[in-house]
Amino acid sequence: MSERKVAVVKLSGSLVSPPSPLYLRRLRDSVERARSSGWRLGIVVGGGATARSYITALRELGVPESILDEVGIESAVLNAMAVASALYPYSPIEIPRNVREALTVFEEGLIPVLGGLQPGHSTNAVAAVLAETIGADLLLNLLNGVAGVYAGGAPGEPGARLLRAATYDELENIVRDKRSLAGTYELFDSVAVSVVRRSHIKVRFVDGRDPEVIQRILLNQEDLGTLVG
Repeated sequence: MSERKVAVVKLSGSLVSPPSPLYLRRLRDSVERARSSGWRLGIVVGGGATARSYITALRELGVPESILDEVGIESAVLNAMAVASALYPYSPIEIPRNVREALTVFEEGLIPVLGGLQPGHSTNAVAAVLAETIGADLLLNLLNGVAGVYAGGAPGEPGARLLRAATYDELENIVRDKRSLAGTYELFDSVAVSVVRRSHIKVRFVDGRDPEVIQRILLNQEDLGTLVG
């Protein structure tokens, strides 16, 4: 781990949508422990079930993908507001709408919590750009019920195997064939890969259903999930 102790946590939207008071409380406790141990954090939250349900319904009506992206962005912002509210006063309730605003929050010693920013960019890409902006060298990607990055198929499929480590190129090959429609960015995407590669940001993919995994990795340096980079 870097002595600078700066990391970005990317939360799958399905971890917080629909909201669970227990999950948000445990997330707050884990973030507080990391913060009290000297870690500086940024957080990005996906759109989750809220985004997917709206997008699925509107796509059937023929709504353009660019508009569906906007729906996904606002859904992620709503989830981010819930997380920021749970973390208050360590995070401002007002959600940054660009990386400059996020950097201002970070420089004030607070935790910027972001949702989506721009149509065509997933919240994974937002997390990668935020990590680059605040000088993090670790992006901790919390998945919902998935242990990490799999090769040879999706988790649960015959021949699928969990990778304990992977290169940026290997990750890009895995995500390259994934769809880039609104609401379908799941594991990661090519834009996010290009950002973490150019800034040498390590990415660790883990099952995030227990938010204590944040402190297990940041404080205890446990080798969980898949480390890329």
